[in-house]
Amino acid sequence: MNHNEFDKSVMDIEFGGSVFELIEFTLTRELEDGTKVQGLYGVNVAKVREVIRMPKMNPLGSTVSAIPGIFELRGVPIPAVNLCRVLGDHRAKATPEQQLIVAEFSNKRAGFIVHSTKRIRRVAWENVLPPSTDNSSCMTGMILIENNEFLFILDLEKILLDLEAQSGQGQPYPTQPMMMPMMPQQMMAHASWSNADMQQPSIGRVLLVDDSKLIIDGVKQALKNSGFSVVTANNGVEALSALDASATDEKGIDIVITDIEMPQMDGMTFTRKLREHPIFSHLPVIFHSSLSGQASMTSATSAGADGYVVKNDVKALVATLKRVLSQRSPASA
Repeated sequence: MNHNEFDKSVMDIEFGGSVFELIEFTLTRELEDGTKVQGLYGVNVAKVREVIRMPKMNPLGSTVSAIPGIFELRGVPIPAVNLCRVLGDHRAKATPEQQLIVAEFSNKRAGFIVHSTKRIRRVAWENVLPPSTDNSSCMTGMILIENNEFLFILDLEKILLDLEAQSGQGQPYPTQPMMMPMMPQQMMAHASWSNADMQQPSIGRVLLVDDSKLIIDGVKQALKNSGFSVVTANNGVEALSALDASATDEKGIDIVITDIEMPQMDGMTFTRKLREHPIFSHLPVIFHSSLSGQASMTSATSAGADGYVVKNDVKALVATLKRVLSQRSPASA
């Protein structure tokens, strides 16, 4: 799949709903015993700016082996990530015949080295299975495809966060235009709330929906420190169940914060179902997503969202949460 084919394909993408597009790519890893294993992987097209041939790489004096260097794209320096090394092949090297997927999310940009890109695949969120691994995995889901093979969806945000942790919170690569996501403790410090905020009684009950444990843990603590009580769910299916359970709870739910990309039921579909719900259709919804494009924000508004915050700006999330709650009419409160 070449650059021009990718550009032509993304022109026809209709973002939103229960279906999304993945760009498929291959990675060939060498195991410790010398065996070579080729796997099929994917990333949401909404996060991909372009696919390019392997550019000239400028080495960095970094201790993080998965970051071989930086490259220049139209005058902008961008760090490169060797995905084979991320997945355990510590001897993997970038070669001229490989390709680079330039991705952008959460207002960050990075290039991911792959062996080859294959096609764009249209996928229903309900067909995305949770990864069959623990929380330390860099996979966010998997799909059973032809010939009983699995395609694994990589969690690019977590990959970058892990690389930052390996660098000892240092700066082994340019921070602009790509800045690393914050660790949970950084999220809490960044919000800079006062002691009074931390001691006040709950000012609202939030349903926080995200399939990332890292995001759940960090944002939940930040919201609690800002005076909110928090209920969590890992996807839209769990969120609807949590809302049904809250119908008999005198505390109830005051507002929802949801990710977009989640296995089984995505945030767009969940919000549309919420707007059709006989009891919870009035609940305000804020999208909290790594997708920073205008198409994502427009689709969120069409689905019925009351606000949109790009990860990982916790101060903006708390401010949006308070603003949306303050704008609720007495009839819907």
